[in-house]
Order: sequence, then structure tokens, then C-alpha cells
Amino acid sequence: MSDHYSASSSGNHAVVKGAFDRVRQSPTLGEVLESDELSRALLEAARWPQGPECLRCGALGAACKLTTRPGLWTCKSCRNCQYSVTSGTPLHGTRVTLQAWVSLFHTQEVRRQRPSVSQVSRRLGVSYLTAKSMLRRLDELRSEMPAMAERMRHHLIELSAGRESGPGLPPPPNSFA
Repeated sequence: MSDHYSASSSGNHAVVKGAFDRVRQSPTLGEVLESDELSRALLEAARWPQGPECLRCGALGAACKLTTRPGLWTCKSCRNCQYSVTSGTPLHGTRVTLQAWVSLFHTQEVRRQRPSVSQVSRRLGVSYLTAKSMLRRLDELRSEMPAMAERMRHHLIELSAGRESGPGLPPPPNSFA
């Protein structure tokens, strides 16, 4: 019915690699920005460096991934909590795809661009008010959860470094070039 997650004691990089290994071997930045599943793995690695942590009881290594809905975890310890990577964050409760969040975060943090609300709306195909809310929520994420934001930035920089660079190559998909 579900996959079990066991916490790793070997460093943060190994946990990130493990999160991506569950999905696919060595994803590129373009693949992460195009895939909801890989974007979820990146967010999970940034939010929970030692593995999913129950929001209710705080148990580590007691998470069980449900197969009924992608990205939904349940706690085997308290048996009373279902959560996802966005639960308890400013990203919770939005209908925006995870790849859109990761793409916008990449644009702001790695590429160091501050797109306007209109640019975000056009590039991501969302309404003006949704784009405005996305920019505000990412600012909230940086202020409320700075460790998660820094880990996500670090993971995206590592993925960007793996990308072939040079003249003539197009920018990553969904970028605000």
C-alpha cells in the first residue's frame, strides 16, 4: 500500500540523492522544472533533510507514503496525521503546481531576477492575483522557513551547475528570460 521512508544518518547530500533516486537517477534542472514528481522530491529534500517529520508528534523515520495521492504522507507513530511537503508552509492550500513554485523560486534565488506580477502571470499561465499571491508567499517562505529556502536554493544551484552552459543554449523551461 505504501513506501516506507527510513532516515539516513549520512549527510544532507546523500538524503537529497536518495530523494531523487526514488524518482529518477540524476535529474537535470530542466527535468525538475518540468516534472511535478521531481519538483516534489526537491521540496521534500529541502524541507526534511533527515526524512519526513510528522507535523503533529514530530516523529522522524515514521513516515509512510500513501499511494492514494501523490506526495501524501502519514505518520506510523501517532497514526493520526496526514501531511504533504507543503503542509504548514506558506505554499499550503494553493492550487499551483509544485513545478511552478520551484520554477519561480529558481528564477528569484538562482538566476537573481525579480519578475513583475505580470511576467509571472504570463510565464506560468496563472491569473494576475495568483501570481501576486505566489510572489508574496515565496517572500513569506523565505522569512518563516529560512533553512528550507536556503537548502532549496543550494539544491537548485547544484542542479544548475550540472547543466551544460554555453552560448546558443536556451534558458531552462519556464524561466523568465
